[in-house]
Amino acid sequence: MPGADAVILGAGPSGLAAAYELTRHGASVRVLERLEQVGGLARTIQHDGCRFDIGPHRFFTRNEEVHQLFVEVVAEDLLRVARLTRIHYRNKLFNYPLSPVNALFGVGPASAVLMFLSYARARLRHRLAPRPQHTFEEWMIDHFGARLYETFFKTYTEKVWGISCDRIGADWAAQRIKGLSLGVALKHALLSPKKHTVKTLVDEFLFPRHGAGMFYEKLADLVEVRGGTILLGRRVVGLRRDGMRIRSVVAQGPDGQEEEVEAAQVLSSMPLIAMVEMLEPPPPEAVLAACRRLRYRGHLGVHLKVRGLPFPDNWIYVHSREVRMARVANYRNFSPQMADGEGTSPLTVEYFAFEGDDFWKRADEELIEVAADELRQMGFVHPRDVLSGFVVRSQQAYPVIELGYHEHIAIIKAWLDRLTNLQPIGRSGMFKYNNQDHAIATGLLAARNVLGLGRYDPWLVNIDAEYHEGGEAR
Repeated sequence: MPGADAVILGAGPSGLAAAYELTRHGASVRVLERLEQVGGLARTIQHDGCRFDIGPHRFFTRNEEVHQLFVEVVAEDLLRVARLTRIHYRNKLFNYPLSPVNALFGVGPASAVLMFLSYARARLRHRLAPRPQHTFEEWMIDHFGARLYETFFKTYTEKVWGISCDRIGADWAAQRIKGLSLGVALKHALLSPKKHTVKTLVDEFLFPRHGAGMFYEKLADLVEVRGGTILLGRRVVGLRRDGMRIRSVVAQGPDGQEEEVEAAQVLSSMPLIAMVEMLEPPPPEAVLAACRRLRYRGHLGVHLKVRGLPFPDNWIYVHSREVRMARVANYRNFSPQMADGEGTSPLTVEYFAFEGDDFWKRADEELIEVAADELRQMGFVHPRDVLSGFVVRSQQAYPVIELGYHEHIAIIKAWLDRLTNLQPIGRSGMFKYNNQDHAIATGLLAARNVLGLGRYDPWLVNIDAEYHEGGEAR
């Protein structure tokens, strides 16, 4: 099959952003997407009259260019949504971020006093005898104190990652929660400052009327109007190279037939490990060995159409040990157009598992029953109010930020940098826990490298950035 100025692997946030930027400058683009729909982990699925995102995707960014792109593309379908998110713990709901009064009445005066003493002790130790923080657990205890960490952070984090918090790198905490501390939360709760608000404390966000995927569907339309080609149902099975240059991409179509696409430049948002292992001939054994030491966490979205309005939150973090779910979202509270009428709500109950785990392999019907029963235990939904449901399994969704992963990534990246026409982009493609705004930025920068508009390093996106749970809000 004839090639293009750029072959892009994956039609998620980074891949479509790259295709948009390339076609905006008149370059020819061919996008190969494994699924039958664009948007990747940010796509929106229609079911039984409702719309469901794979998981909740509010949009915010400090990057003015990415913000403007989002606003211009979504256009008249852009909504400003009031944010309400809470923590479910021991059958009680706590404000997120934590507010002193809410936490006091939720855990009781004695526990609250012990939490504040633990926090004060940790901050005093930080000032008098600071210690290096290598793990997520060490970072959280240093910033919040042991009791608050164990009550409100430990269980949820281990649900998501499937490993102990003392095996998760401290850089993940520093990235996700940078700039937020109990002191900042107290200041916000008591004084309600209007400026320099930490992103966790943002009370409003942007959202497309028909779901997060609407942005990517509109982006894909613009790419195709400009002459770009987006091929759905194409599973990449090989990357053929001559020396340190990719010659072609081999993809398997919906009919099972393989097709070879000539590649002038390749931008890959497919999982980094899979991409490296598809290279023909393969890279050195040291690079393959580094890949084998990395792993991804799978995401299970149990999507339920239910009667009524179970809760007013956009989503709830589930820190309770009694249930396995990690988070539950109600998309009616993002946009009324996500539901099919006044009397129903589209919910996504999120679970995490490693591919091949017993939980991962459970039948869809069983997972729907588990989610419905856990919602009943939490007092949100009675199983008889579940009208329909379906399950989406997302393999290799979250790169596991395990201790030592930096060394393995460094080996892989050092060799990939020698390839003259390949650029990894996006969360999975770079094995970086990025949000969608950073994924979009990596695609834009990689496209500008292809266009010769400068020399950019997408790997530096989100390095030491104020991100997600920290930093000033727009």
